Amino acid sequence: MPLSRRLRALAAATAAVFGLATGGSAALACSRVTWSGPDRQVSTGRSMDWPYGFNSHFHVIPRGESIDGAGGANTLRFTSRYGSVVVSGSTEPGGAVDAVFDGINEKGLAANLLYLAENDFGLASADPRRPRLSFAAWTLFLLSQYATVKELVQAVAADRIQIVPVPFGPGGKAKATVHMAVSDASGDSAVIEYLKGKPVIHHGPQFQVMTNSPVYSEQLKLNAFWSTKDRNRELPGSIQSPDRFVRGSYYLQQLPPTTDPRQALAGVMSVMRNISVPWGTPDPEHPNISPTWWRTLIDQKNRIYYFDSALSPQMVWLNLNTIDVRPGSGIRAVRIEGNDALQGKVNDKLQPAPAIRFLAPK
Repeated sequence: MPLSRRLRALAAATAAVFGLATGGSAALACSRVTWSGPDRQVSTGRSMDWPYGFNSHFHVIPRGESIDGAGGANTLRFTSRYGSVVVSGSTEPGGAVDAVFDGINEKGLAANLLYLAENDFGLASADPRRPRLSFAAWTLFLLSQYATVKELVQAVAADRIQIVPVPFGPGGKAKATVHMAVSDASGDSAVIEYLKGKPVIHHGPQFQVMTNSPVYSEQLKLNAFWSTKDRNRELPGSIQSPDRFVRGSYYLQQLPPTTDPRQALAGVMSVMRNISVPWGTPDPEHPNISPTWWRTLIDQKNRIYYFDSALSPQMVWLNLNTIDVRPGSGIRAVRIEGNDALQGKVNDKLQPAPAIRFLAPK
């Protein structure tokens, strides 16, 4: 039997052993990795895979902004304690910006929102007295309120907020089953899932990789299985979530220690490109697998935020060190998806913008 067939059979057998029901579910098949190195360097990369573009923008949200969490009845309204720079976009093709998917705040805390079919925020049995927060505002809420992973995890574990999984996309057919990865400037990290309505948190700097289904505990089991193999010769190569998790974990371990931030960032991006979904014609046999539209790269030590579009040969970025996030400085934005004129640092392209009206229940 050819090696490729043997590997596919091995992966299938492993999935059966661990009950890994991938089921071809991951339409939003994103990936995230966090690398920590010498001289307090921390870099986080993520990919965004989806059937259509999001009209993505860089948004600057300063301290002191009053934000409506768009949760419907008993919505959570909060004021930003920390300034943030985020990638925002529209959940409806051609629509207005109504969600935040990714970002970093002025303290170096990064948050990355990814798809997880099994996620269950428990809305059906929700306590009506708990303030409600749209999933579309969840990323910004975390970035605006917390400086470290430790304090964020403590707050999430207390479970005092009800996240509302508002359906979105054409015809409202896309389900907002999402989970969250967070990391901070110390290299601390956490993966947050909601299962049966309760938060399940994997907290520690060892939790560096996140993809999609199955749930994180099962991903760790599968990765542990592959760690017993010679992964220079046997490494799962498909674009399915478990395979991307294994490849991301392996290649992240291979990155050499370096004190050169350019080499560090290039190393993380090389891992992200290896676990991205190539651009091309959709596969009719796997209609829910979508191409990578963009990647972000966050330098949490030096506070630089990069955006890499799959449809552009050049990256753009913001330097947070020269962005005013003081109260009253105002919300600013620049469109970064489909804006072919942008190159390099785009701090000077930011323009005053209205507050984001987050996707809310109808």
